[in-house]
Amino acid sequence: MKNISIPEPCSENWNEMTPTEKGAFCQKCALEVIDFTNKSADEIRSILVQNIGNHACMRIKNTQLEELNDDFASWKIKNPQSFQRAWVFTLIVVFGMTLFSCEEEEEPIIENYQKVGQTILEEEASEEITTIDSTANTTDIAVEKKSTPTTIQVDDSVEYTVVGETILEECVVKDEMVVTGVMVARDVEHTAGVPMISREYDNYLIDVANDSDTYSFQEKKVITGLVYPNPAVNQTTLKVELPKRGKGQIELFALNGQKISTIYEGRMKKGESEYSIDLSGLETGVYLINVISGDMKETIKFSKI
Repeated sequence: MKNISIPEPCSENWNEMTPTEKGAFCQKCALEVIDFTNKSADEIRSILVQNIGNHACMRIKNTQLEELNDDFASWKIKNPQSFQRAWVFTLIVVFGMTLFSCEEEEEPIIENYQKVGQTILEEEASEEITTIDSTANTTDIAVEKKSTPTTIQVDDSVEYTVVGETILEECVVKDEMVVTGVMVARDVEHTAGVPMISREYDNYLIDVANDSDTYSFQEKKVITGLVYPNPAVNQTTLKVELPKRGKGQIELFALNGQKISTIYEGRMKKGESEYSIDLSGLETGVYLINVISGDMKETIKFSKI
């Protein structure tokens, strides 16, 4: 389960909203939508902490949502004590100190039962057809009627489909989530609307914001790169390490800033990757390699001899 997501965004057009300092104002929902697309994960978490329990609609990249969930999963594994402390805090807030009381309460005795709903029965009868053959003999043929699927409503809450004597119940999956705000908009790479945030994630935000020794919102994620051999003759290798997966590109430039070629463009995985670079068509000199992924950028200098 994702601990932060926007499961049901609507189709309001972001470009038709009124621009504001934080993002845009949605006339339909009468709410300001915070634009997170140009913010880091740490900046997003800081704003989420400030808006816990309030209506906070957002416009965010799908890759940013993935990163927020990945960071929470890592924190939960590395800091089990903090996670347990946050969970206990939630129990106290929801149930109060009576949760830890040793007094035994007498269980109520159920004297009467109330039957809710209705019994669904469908009886099917066979239908006889009489035929007359060439010898004038009559023959009765039993033909079974096919039942027609019928959808009915029980207690205005659960739909059942009746097919013959089989009753099929529609499956409904529920999860305990905290929902604030109103859905706003969605496009291919961006989703706008209110986040659906689990209670665990809310407590994680509060805990890490108050405990700088456990986690730092100011920790900046960067790309690291290395070219080897350097200097190189006709062939060299670029080693890149990304703190998170995402779309990216690697480009080769001359020292004067002129672009020579695109080494790679597409999805880049988290962790280390290597790219072989052909230098046979280049003159002797110093060159630059730009690695860009999301809001991260790294420039590596190397020489050809």
